[in-house]
Amino acid sequence: MTSVAPNSHDQNDETEAVFPPADEPAAHIVRPYRALERELERAVRDRVEVNLRVTAAVNAMRDGGCSWADIARILGTAPQTAHKKYSRPRPPKEA
Repeated sequence: MTSVAPNSHDQNDETEAVFPPADEPAAHIVRPYRALERELERAVRDRVEVNLRVTAAVNAMRDGGCSWADIARILGTAPQTAHKKYSRPRPPKEA
């Protein structure tokens, strides 16, 4: 008993393409991509929330009398960088 592999010339030239059209990603690629997209969207929302919390904490520390050096040490940056990123205009002090 011998098996004969089908000859490519015997197949119809009008067979359907195995790959999806170029403008449509394959289904097995779309599902993980959408999951990663949702994960990125959650991470961006989390980052915005964390940035707001850090800014509020920095402002509270400044209002409490902490120096930019103390705040920068906690943030892991230079005092000038912390000041530049988190400083806010303050009303002039009345004498």
